[in-house]
Amino acid sequence: MTLVIDCLHILQSADRRFTSVYRIVEGIVRHADAKGYRISVLFLEDGSLRAEMESQGVACDVVHWKGNTVECGIRLWKWIRNHPAHIAHIHMGGRKIPFLVRASGISHVVQHVHSPIIESGLYLVPEAAFRSADAVVACSKSVASSFHGPKTRVIYAGIDSGVVPLLFPPADAVFRVGVLSRLVPLKKIEAVIQAIARLEAEGIEIEADICGEGPSETALRNLVDQLGISNRVKFLGWCTDVRGLMGKWHLLAMPSFYEGFPIAVLEAMAAGRAVVASNVGGLPELIEDGVTGVLIPVGNTDALVESIRELSLNRNRLLNMGRNGWERVNAHFSTRLMASQTFALYDELMSGASASLGRASS
Repeated sequence: MTLVIDCLHILQSADRRFTSVYRIVEGIVRHADAKGYRISVLFLEDGSLRAEMESQGVACDVVHWKGNTVECGIRLWKWIRNHPAHIAHIHMGGRKIPFLVRASGISHVVQHVHSPIIESGLYLVPEAAFRSADAVVACSKSVASSFHGPKTRVIYAGIDSGVVPLLFPPADAVFRVGVLSRLVPLKKIEAVIQAIARLEAEGIEIEADICGEGPSETALRNLVDQLGISNRVKFLGWCTDVRGLMGKWHLLAMPSFYEGFPIAVLEAMAAGRAVVASNVGGLPELIEDGVTGVLIPVGNTDALVESIRELSLNRNRLLNMGRNGWERVNAHFSTRLMASQTFALYDELMSGASASLGRASS
């Protein structure tokens, strides 16, 4: 008899704007069988990511949660009662979901903090929102610093890179800066647009691809028009072929006001691309300044311009940074390492609880 431990991951939404969280769960799923775990996924809002996860053979469902009503709570409680698990891994804050999870019979609760900031109001998530969990997983040391206590541990997101970095664009290619982000004020994407305009005015041949969707898109498009650089900046919308895009870019720019631990930076480094980003949140834990990219002061567009200019004129340094980033991802931020640390946490929670396990399979 081989004991299989059921772990239910609860995600806020299956909408593609939650792709970063989805990628983490996807990576855990791929290594679950070897560790004796069976992963299922419950979304509180439907979307395209549900079908993507189901295509990998993962049991998925949706319990529509709108308005924080009593009816929503009863619906969730009933669903979990009908789909028992040993561990619930909740990818959001708050005390209501953990309460309902425990009331439904799940003994062990993990809450995953992907960012300590609520973007709609740009305020911190209160520490009390995670107090009832048996363990709190923080996506970076920066995020963990907001949640004190022995229950909090850092597990970095992981990504699988190729056996070699992507080929660099041809020597005669126009220098191209990539942006891979939701289009929201927190990301400060207007700084990239302003940088492109200033560098073009200096006679540097440069272009930018902005990949993403969000409420800031209209304002960003208007800024491009005002600066007269519509021939230099392309809005590509939501992009699924990220690696294909990385092959055309020379670097990734991320001048955000805050980042917990952005998957986009991991994707750039895994492709062998340098990153110019704000020195804030979890970004310094990912990027080695001057080695795999450049860290700039938060909100400093001048520093962004200077960094892009210097790297555009020194392609060899840019290439070396990309190679260093690729090596750093392989050494410290692989999917296998992320999954291994996650299952080690699950093992700790389950230790001493073997007598209460209600399901086994041969």
